[in-house]
Amino acid sequence: MEWISDELLFYGGMAAAGCSLLAMILYLCISQIKKVRLNARLDAEYGERKKK
Repeated sequence: MEWISDELLFYGGMAAAGCSLLAMILYLCISQIKKVRLNARLDAEYGERKKK
């Protein structure tokens, strides 16, 4: 019966890591979309930035 808890911890850890990876990818996509929208709004209100 002890091997069941070992496998449960192993596969549970893999599932948690997979869920964390999926959440990170989702967060990065959403934050990139928000960044693009904010930059477009700032450009519309204040004009485009001068590049150095």
